[in-house]
Amino acid sequence: MTNNVDKPCRVNSTNPWFNGMQVKKIFLIGILTAILGIALGPLLVTATATKAVEEQEFPDEILIDNQIYKPDRKGPVYFSHAEHAESYVDACDACHHDYKNGKNVWEEGQPVRKCAACHDPQKRHGKVWKLNIAYHKNCKGCHRKLAREGDTRAPYRQCTDCHAKR
Repeated sequence: MTNNVDKPCRVNSTNPWFNGMQVKKIFLIGILTAILGIALGPLLVTATATKAVEEQEFPDEILIDNQIYKPDRKGPVYFSHAEHAESYVDACDACHHDYKNGKNVWEEGQPVRKCAACHDPQKRHGKVWKLNIAYHKNCKGCHRKLAREGDTRAPYRQCTDCHAKR
């Protein structure tokens, strides 16, 4: 009995493992796999991104309570994420953002980080606003815009309309 372990594998009709027909089948399977990968790749990426969004928890209500402010003059804000997302905001990127070169590149479906992940509660870093200023610019700015358009549901002048008393 001969040992074929050290012999190179040749693709020809004398090699029982790879005859000409098997090589053609393997080649065709490889080509079809590549074509399917190109055709279905974007769909798989979209399905994966959609699944990531579905798996990410979206709270109905968010408590914004940053007691680190000195002095902490205002109470916490109970923010109804569900109500804002369903009734008020046209697109998620009106609130959620990730700025690159001055442009918001965040897209719906991408992970959402907490505001404090980028906005320091104590001080501003370059163009990144301090946390409470970022909240006020985003939230109060949107409420002010709606009020100018005649929408009375979005208070912005009385602090206690949003901030609960401690």
